[in-house]
Amino acid sequence: MSNGIILLDKPAGMSSTFAGTLCKRILGIKKIGHIGTLDPLATGVLPLAINAGTKIIPFINTSKKIYDFEMKFGIKTDTGDNTGEILTTNPLIPSLSDIERVIQNFIGEQYQKPHPFSAVKINGTPAYRMARRGESPELQSKLVNIFDICILSDLENGSLKLRAAVSPGTYIRSLAEDISHALGTFGHVTSLRRVMDGKFCVGDAITIDKLREKKDNIHDVLISFEDVLDDIPVFFVSEREADDLSLGRSVVCGVNRTLKPGIVLASSSRGFWGIVDRICDDEKYVLVPKRILVFGKKE
Repeated sequence: MSNGIILLDKPAGMSSTFAGTLCKRILGIKKIGHIGTLDPLATGVLPLAINAGTKIIPFINTSKKIYDFEMKFGIKTDTGDNTGEILTTNPLIPSLSDIERVIQNFIGEQYQKPHPFSAVKINGTPAYRMARRGESPELQSKLVNIFDICILSDLENGSLKLRAAVSPGTYIRSLAEDISHALGTFGHVTSLRRVMDGKFCVGDAITIDKLREKKDNIHDVLISFEDVLDDIPVFFVSEREADDLSLGRSVVCGVNRTLKPGIVLASSSRGFWGIVDRICDDEKYVLVPKRILVFGKKE
């Protein structure tokens, strides 16, 4: 059984859920889950957790995402991108110097309201479904962090390419509309590509066609547990301890004053892998299993 992470370069026009389902069908595997979500309009890196890899999703650090996007000034659409209907226009196209000045005001922590055509759920229903029915979903602003924004191109025919490094949950369509509003005009996103998601880079991602070619040699493109979780320290356990942990039992060990408490990636010589919470005090340390990843020998 293959377990780990595959980096997909998602094509435009496909939801993240459909992309995961398609890859699951291609690979003939039992479980798959995507880490983060990309709008159908968006392309770029979409990490897919395969089989037991789905267990490590909560422990993967994706605290920073980088997007390249193009926005067009002077036109407001209902979806915030070029797939929607035009709501209104404004002939004002800001100068490049004004744009450079204004985008600096968006760097840092701030409250942002999700776009009505987003996947945010309201009482279990995605906001975009409500918006498509003509309803006005009540969306609450939330704190996001925009680490950096830079301009990637000249302003041409009212269009401009930018790059934004942001925290999870930041909506680029909302950001583009907010920038346009601050410049006294309208704007919408015409293309969106995620080039980095945490440690995952789009340069390492593969297309769906390439995945089809590799389906019988999936280990060539599969990222292992230890590589994905390389920011979590590895802690070696005995075979007895591995047996107890694999059954969901906590393990009480003798004191070791050099150990620090926290999440560790437990490993044994026969190939056991598990995410474990190491709790330490003056008399002992306790290993509490959080996720059991692999039993037996490694593949």
